[in-house]
Amino acid sequence: MNNILYLAPLQGYTELEFRRSWSKFFTGFDLALSPFIPLAEGDRFRSHQLRDIFPDENKELPVIPQVLGNDPEKFLTLAHHLHDLGYQTINWNLGCPKRIVARKKRGSGLLPYPDMIRDILEKIIPDLPLKLSIKTRLGYYSPMEFAELVKVYNSFPLQNLIIHPRTGLQMYDGAMFLDDIENALPQIKHEVVFSGEIIDFESYEKFRLRFPSIKSWMIGRSVLSNPFIPEWIKAGKIETNEQKIRSKLQHFHEELYCEIRYRIKFDRPLLNKMKDYWSYFSHWFQKEQSIFIHLAHLDSLNDFNESVKKIFETEELASFEARSNRPLTTNSKAFIHI
Repeated sequence: MNNILYLAPLQGYTELEFRRSWSKFFTGFDLALSPFIPLAEGDRFRSHQLRDIFPDENKELPVIPQVLGNDPEKFLTLAHHLHDLGYQTINWNLGCPKRIVARKKRGSGLLPYPDMIRDILEKIIPDLPLKLSIKTRLGYYSPMEFAELVKVYNSFPLQNLIIHPRTGLQMYDGAMFLDDIENALPQIKHEVVFSGEIIDFESYEKFRLRFPSIKSWMIGRSVLSNPFIPEWIKAGKIETNEQKIRSKLQHFHEELYCEIRYRIKFDRPLLNKMKDYWSYFSHWFQKEQSIFIHLAHLDSLNDFNESVKKIFETEELASFEARSNRPLTTNSKAFIHI
């Protein structure tokens, strides 16, 4: 199987610490997109945002930096800096559906304005020192917007189009417009990366058979609920040794905790960060809801760590069928900003 698997950019989750920890225990991803670097904060970029994509820190899993914004001059400033760091590709986020982003005509909020997208591309492409990839949705209000967007995208030398088959207004809910992608594929001149609810080997096979021309696939939220998914897809089978599964999950969690502990020095923000992850990690176990509720109410980092240790020692793992069929939502109300 020679298809390419991408790790999606999940703001707040798939930063450097996660990517590095995941790569020590799991396989299957060929590339990752970084969570976006915003252009709206002046000409200087925050050190932690650049640290997240610093090449020496990303040796285990190659990363493509992603940018969010609509300012051509700032876009080029960042692109030249990334080129100096050795990068060859930059991704422009036209998919983020968060309303606070969209109403500023950033992310998916730019999709109703194809002429504005064309104008930005005309300004950056001639001076861009990197290849350009675009992550897009089918539109903001309606998938019917995609026809005009394809005309714009086809006018420029893009490395690929990463397409999520929903609109911006849908956020991450509702039916995917798979017929619209199928109808649009013959008109798209660029390589297409499919990004949408690949939650197990079966769903991957369904999409692969429906879209045989697509050779690259992006996996996002489901890898938090089941970090084995990429290697299961590449191997064409699932792991059945529960002892091996439990051991890998526990060691991965310990490594992730150590990575984040190195960056976050104070107990309270570290505790909150780990609780965010456990809104997904709780899916690893049969009693996911009660596990998450228990952890969410803990106020002490020591109590949290003791509880997690006990969970790994005593709680029954979710069945493979249950893990594969879990809905792609958190146990909390947090949003993920793809």
